[in-house]
Amino acid sequence: MSHADYCKQFVPVGGTVLDVGAGRGKFLCAMAKLGFEAFGVEINPAYIKEAEAQAQADNLHLTLVEHQAEEIPFPDGKFDFINCAEVTEHVDDPDRMCREIYRVLKPGGKCYISFHNRFGIYDYHYRLYLINWLPRSWTETVLRWLGKQKPDGGIGRQKLTTMHYYTYREVKKKLEQIGFIIKDIRAEKIKQKFGAGSALVAIVYRFLRPFYFNTFHLLLEKK
Repeated sequence: MSHADYCKQFVPVGGTVLDVGAGRGKFLCAMAKLGFEAFGVEINPAYIKEAEAQAQADNLHLTLVEHQAEEIPFPDGKFDFINCAEVTEHVDDPDRMCREIYRVLKPGGKCYISFHNRFGIYDYHYRLYLINWLPRSWTETVLRWLGKQKPDGGIGRQKLTTMHYYTYREVKKKLEQIGFIIKDIRAEKIKQKFGAGSALVAIVYRFLRPFYFNTFHLLLEKK
């Protein structure tokens, strides 16, 4: 199942969709093809041009705005669904971005969002195992020695010491304080897939979640 096919179940027919950190527009084009009103916020003007060119080639209508995710330039309660995949680690202020997402969602609206695990066993930004188990002050030396260090500047935060990583407990507390109802997407999929046997699998998953998975995938709902 593609990401768009997964997300479409949470959007009413003809509903409004916002992609925060829209990138080259792949998700928005897919949602527009499914008949949704597609909007995006992106800070990279080159990506916006690529997305608009792809939409034009596919005869699709998108509304893409060059803007920071911490100040979403749309009115309160506009969107039925918001996608925010692999963005929270790169922005300057994830808390402010999440509050903006809450603001522009309709009551009952849903949001797919991901957060990187501070103690995930594998870091796909740097394609290294165990780097997140080290104290952050050590990682600069290790990454320089391996020739893998990335500079900040340009399009979002890229250095391991400046990107935002969280424990699951930190993320849950942060989002509940804003007012979201939270579901762990992996846990929900376990229930659906394993049925009566899901309890045991869920226990194993909860044991692994703090230190194994590199990313937390969450479905949020605005109360």
